[in-house]
Amino acid sequence: MKACYRSPFLNNKRDPLDELVFILLSQMTTAPSYERVYNRLKSAIPEWQLLIDVPASDLITLIADAGLSKQRASRLKQIAERLVLDFGEVSLNKLIEYDDERALKYLLELPGVGVKSAKCVLMYSLGRMVLPVDTHTARVAHRLGLVSSTKQETIDQELPVVIPPSLRFDFHVNSVAHGRAQCRAVRPKCEQCTLASLCPYGRRILRQSQQSRT
Repeated sequence: MKACYRSPFLNNKRDPLDELVFILLSQMTTAPSYERVYNRLKSAIPEWQLLIDVPASDLITLIADAGLSKQRASRLKQIAERLVLDFGEVSLNKLIEYDDERALKYLLELPGVGVKSAKCVLMYSLGRMVLPVDTHTARVAHRLGLVSSTKQETIDQELPVVIPPSLRFDFHVNSVAHGRAQCRAVRPKCEQCTLASLCPYGRRILRQSQQSRT
């Protein structure tokens, strides 16, 4: 996959709190939508410290395009308040000093933050060799036969065993690109896929396609 997609930049953020906000806005929406909403929010609130005082109604309006705006706005406000309580500022820079386990544990304690979101912060912003499993990564891994189940919890446990630390970043970003371009949930482009010969799912789809023509 790396030869095909060249480990693309997915517009993720260097600052850990920027990345967390970006990921939280991306949930259950499309890339063009959440990138537009993030840029608007960041333009209106250039310093996350301002989340403490910005009215919830203004925040809801700013992120309305991403959907679930009331829930997302509430979580962003709660996260800001928690960070001030823990660190004295609206920042996640303290996590730089934490080891992987401690940083993951802290992120999972924040409102609305799941394992995938937490690992994205660790991988993209803190350079940790963890493996976030989003919907594309999960689908590609299962179709390639790298994991035994489609259940998120199982994939989170099994996939890091198969993918060594040094390859996890590349596997994640290239799986996202591959999932968007070819290995789609519906009507995957198995005929065009460069991984079809390695993929049990792809081979089965191609075999069925051939049989239907005969």
